[in-house]
Amino acid sequence: MTQSHESGQSPIPSDLVREDPALTDLVTRFVNGLSVRLQAMERALRIADFEALSVAAHQLKGSGGGHGYPSLTARAAELEQHARNHAIDDCIDALAELKDLCARIVVREP
Repeated sequence: MTQSHESGQSPIPSDLVREDPALTDLVTRFVNGLSVRLQAMERALRIADFEALSVAAHQLKGSGGGHGYPSLTARAAELEQHARNHAIDDCIDALAELKDLCARIVVREP
């Protein structure tokens, strides 16, 4: 993810960086890795690998909050629950919402 916000909604900066700017590099690495995580989730969803999707969403749920993105934690938790329930349509919707949210994530306020 880059510092752009393609969805037209306001960017979502890291609460962690706001509290401690010394953690900018750590959060930048996390943000830069979001696209790889989303691609893995898309692959898992395409082949209906609900276990892999649930695990990936669970990991993002924890690391999102840990890097200062509580909204990312909440959205990933929804996806995790849908994957555990094998609810394919809900997973599709939740992953689309997660991707939209990730498009708005930035390291710090512009």
